[in-house]
Amino acid sequence: MRTEPRITLLGAALLLVLACGCTDSPDLERTQSQTKGALAGSFLTESPDEIQFPVKVLFAIDCSLSMGDEEMGVVAGSDPYFLRIEAAREFINQYNSNENTSFAVMLWSNTVFETTNGFTKDPAVLEDILTDVQNDTTTDYLGTLDAIYVDLRNDIMNSNEEERVRSKYVVIFLSDGVPNAQGQTQADVDIWRKVDEIAAMVDDYGVGSFNFHTFLLLGNFGNDAYGRARQAEAETTLQGMAERGNGQFRLFENAETIDFINIVDMRLTVEYSVKYLVAYNFNVRPGIELLGVDSDGDGLTDEEEESHGTDPTRRDTDDDGLSDFCEVKMSSPGHVLDPLDSTDSICDAWMAGIDSDNDGMTDCEEYVKGTNRFNPDTDSDGMPDGIEFLSGTNPLAADENKDTDFDGVIDWMEVQRHTNVMSNDPRIRERNSYVYDIVDGGLVPINQGTDMESYVRQFTFDVSNIDLADTQAYVMEDGTQWHEGDNLIRFYLAQVPEDRPDSPPIFRMAEVIVNIDDRDRRVVLTPGDFILLH
Repeated sequence: MRTEPRITLLGAALLLVLACGCTDSPDLERTQSQTKGALAGSFLTESPDEIQFPVKVLFAIDCSLSMGDEEMGVVAGSDPYFLRIEAAREFINQYNSNENTSFAVMLWSNTVFETTNGFTKDPAVLEDILTDVQNDTTTDYLGTLDAIYVDLRNDIMNSNEEERVRSKYVVIFLSDGVPNAQGQTQADVDIWRKVDEIAAMVDDYGVGSFNFHTFLLLGNFGNDAYGRARQAEAETTLQGMAERGNGQFRLFENAETIDFINIVDMRLTVEYSVKYLVAYNFNVRPGIELLGVDSDGDGLTDEEEESHGTDPTRRDTDDDGLSDFCEVKMSSPGHVLDPLDSTDSICDAWMAGIDSDNDGMTDCEEYVKGTNRFNPDTDSDGMPDGIEFLSGTNPLAADENKDTDFDGVIDWMEVQRHTNVMSNDPRIRERNSYVYDIVDGGLVPINQGTDMESYVRQFTFDVSNIDLADTQAYVMEDGTQWHEGDNLIRFYLAQVPEDRPDSPPIFRMAEVIVNIDDRDRRVVLTPGDFILLH
């Protein structure tokens, strides 16, 4: 980018007016030559079928004597061959290969007599509890619900808030009879209250999703009036539990029909919506009047690097883990950080240059700033931490309505348009603003023909008026060649589940390098160009 001011015809005319002695003439407007680029293409919102969040499934399986037990010579029960146990095993084997899933198992009758004591992925632990199962005594719903409450609460309390809001807990509660313990019938109102308490506890902790599914295995009620009445009683109890636990209730006619894989939905939500999107050229700095060239993309223009004595082709001149911009920006009279002094950094050497969440700030910088190095958006406002830091907004506070320069354009829009949040000149803003044209292409169905049909939403976009800088050539720290005129542009997409719009966004990011001398400076992106940020 050629940034030298040039005198326009208007400027020449104003000089003549000044030479004539006039004193009420307007100020000269500084301008510069500009080269523009553009991004175009399409993207898709997140698929709810891809398990990219913690999913924790708790099996609570009735093992009362009414199930029967072939090894004990009782084959008249509803599942003497333990096919329900095999169905649970098949479900676990189906999903345990996903790194984000884990399982808990409770076997219960008049008490919870076998349990994994929390969630695990360990195949040996899971297989051990699903082997050598025996059926005995009665069906204690209330005691089992107490145990479920404790397991869920302990697991939730041992997770951090970030993980909770993206977690899904699923309870699979299967029985073949009415609740009964020590010869005493358990009232629906007490059972339902227990489920209400579980659901309220999960909600209070801000868990992303919770489903309490109930299943009734038939085959043990009989076809007479008494049997039909008992079945209706059990259905009412389990149906009420599912309704209070945001789950579903299903009947299994016999043990051979038990199948959890094609019934239990492991997805977090039905559809994601776009909360925020931003294209950002790291090599162009929007100033108060003019745009600045930032060859190394550290946040300081090449002119500012010269004034500070730092290297405009090295993001971190003193190799202390903090960029030159970070050290200048984070300095104060009582806490000076020198971009030329490597001894003033408190970052570990192994962290230097690492950006774990790809938000534009290294882990060291996030540590100093107080942001989360494993979360691209610490304040959950949709703007990546690194973009906020470079733009002058606060990555630690979601000031969604703040207008720093009182120009009528709120800060998040200025960041999106790549204008300076401290400049209230409408002429400069209009000249330099990125122009976004986003078109909603509607829903695209996926998994058609299955019980779990769902949708993603397709968008096409065109982001134009992106300024390109005439950067310097250099070799980066990792040996990558940076050519003269190269510009690093990233396009971030922040998405949230439609049913939880206030939850932390899920980010995708596409990265391109555009050269100012390219014949075609319009880059077309496809959905496959956007990588998921963890």
